[in-house]
Amino acid sequence: MKTCYLGLELRSPVIVASSPYTAQIEGIRRCAAAGAGAVVLKSIFEEQIVRHAAALDRASDAGMGDAGEYLERYLGDAYKAAYLQLVADACATGIPVIASINCISGSDGWADYAVATAAAGAAALELNVFLQPTDRRLSAGELERRYVAIVRGVAEAVGIPVAVKLPMRLTNVLSVGDALLGCGARGVVLFNRFFEPDIDIERMVFVPGDPFSHPSELRNVLRTTALCATALPQLDIAVSTGVHDGAAAVKALLCGASVVQLCSAIHCKGFGVIGTVDRFIDAWARRHGFDSIAAFRGRMDFGSADEDVLQRVQYMKYFPQGTE
Repeated sequence: MKTCYLGLELRSPVIVASSPYTAQIEGIRRCAAAGAGAVVLKSIFEEQIVRHAAALDRASDAGMGDAGEYLERYLGDAYKAAYLQLVADACATGIPVIASINCISGSDGWADYAVATAAAGAAALELNVFLQPTDRRLSAGELERRYVAIVRGVAEAVGIPVAVKLPMRLTNVLSVGDALLGCGARGVVLFNRFFEPDIDIERMVFVPGDPFSHPSELRNVLRTTALCATALPQLDIAVSTGVHDGAAAVKALLCGASVVQLCSAIHCKGFGVIGTVDRFIDAWARRHGFDSIAAFRGRMDFGSADEDVLQRVQYMKYFPQGTE
């Protein structure tokens, strides 16, 4: 069951998401051995570099002048060198490597990292973009234009395919996807999972929430995938939330996804889940008479499925007369 994603021919539609499992070369080798079609490397976070430099600067003696700027530049070079070495080492394993970057500066910062990872051998890029809407004067349209500006800067700077990992809380995913396509993106990843805070009510402090997805979260992603696959067929889609088993992977492919990304499933079941999902897809396809993913991919997209199921009419079917 080969597939094509971002112009890359993959032996499997199951790829490993940007995660701790792709942060070290040993984990990447285990992904390849388990049958993954590709790996998305753990993101390089510009914010991590800035915060590390700031912490060191605060810990140093006062009056060091430009120490903070020096530390940030020094750490940035060190982080980048280590990441580029990971890219090169991962490429040597033979598995297609998709680099992932997350920046907080302007589009120039994103482009710099993108050019470096492409030069190190990455076959494609995944832009891990999250612009937290904290300014009440900033409109949704302006926020989305910032996403587009980042992607345009990267796509113009590199010659390898670019995918964008989108957040769940966009007002109109189709409009954003269309704008990203127009500025050079080749794919979208649905969706980015952010670490949401929880609250310890006894200590009255914020604490980390559960970072892992749940199988039930797939339903929302299926709807968006089916819509995007129909409205924006030029964009490759990766489903990256709620895929915990082979049935979930088949559902995503039926809705029009090119690949699925695993992370939480590996955390729960180990690297062996990659092969389990692969075998399920193969067995399901044979059972239904399909000899390739292309033969059934998108069979349940918005243009092919019962459109009422994907729209508000579904709610009316469940609650036609209200409750008494």
